[in-house]
Amino acid sequence: MTPRVPWTPTDVMQILLAWILAILIGQIAYGLFVPAHIEGRHRVSDGNQSIEVTFLPDNRYKTDSDSGEYHFEGEQPHQNRNTIIFKSDNGSEFARKFIGTTRDRVGIIAVNLVFVQGSVIILIMLLLFKYRLKWKDAFGGLHDPAKTIALPFLLGSFFLFPAFLLHSVSHFIIIKLGGDPSTQQAVQMVSASKNYTEIVLQAFSVVFMAPVAEELLFRGVIYSSIKQIGYQRAAIAISAILFAAVHSSWALMLPLIVLACILVWLYEKTGSLFAPMVMHATFNAINFVLIKFSPQLVQ
Repeated sequence: MTPRVPWTPTDVMQILLAWILAILIGQIAYGLFVPAHIEGRHRVSDGNQSIEVTFLPDNRYKTDSDSGEYHFEGEQPHQNRNTIIFKSDNGSEFARKFIGTTRDRVGIIAVNLVFVQGSVIILIMLLLFKYRLKWKDAFGGLHDPAKTIALPFLLGSFFLFPAFLLHSVSHFIIIKLGGDPSTQQAVQMVSASKNYTEIVLQAFSVVFMAPVAEELLFRGVIYSSIKQIGYQRAAIAISAILFAAVHSSWALMLPLIVLACILVWLYEKTGSLFAPMVMHATFNAINFVLIKFSPQLVQ
């Protein structure tokens, strides 16, 4: 049984609106402090094949067989840095995917840590302060390590295979419906990272900050508040769908919804939010290692 908390759906809406505002501020800050710019030799892809491109000053480029001008897709400040439009000197125009420079990826991680994950934790700490609640009263404590650490660790490890199966089902359905089951940007960034600082920041974000922030928001606040007004099934469904939706990948919707339901069950079973945090962190950690060493398998 989860702890009974005093916050209301109004509190939840205020937190969600403040979180969206924080994310928008983060995007603006990223655009201002990390302007779109490429120099040097980088690899771009059309989805099937990759080519090496040397990016020159004044938005010029050259390859082993071509040269011309380039620009990012879209208009400033809302440019899509993962798609580059090349205009060859012979007049042809084509688009290619780009994983971003190390500077861009570190900037994205920093924005994610501060404005996406960090802001959630701060907002929920303010919610606890508002109601004069201690952590253990709002989310439970580590009263039974076997249930709050060992069991979640095992579940997080064993859920990997069902998650792959569910991902394959989602992938198949999307293709049958004529969609594009593209790889999640976070997966592309992790697999592309080579810089030690970048890898450490990614690991901290994925293995620690994401489980803490997401469990606080989706299980600790959203699920608990809807459940307490008498709609437990709706609470499970809404929190699970929102949890899956924020990861911005249709191919991951099914496995993430199932994962969210297991995390709710674990929260109810143990009465402590530490349990879903541990399972979530374990699952993320295993995926992070697989992405680094076997990216084709995870994709």
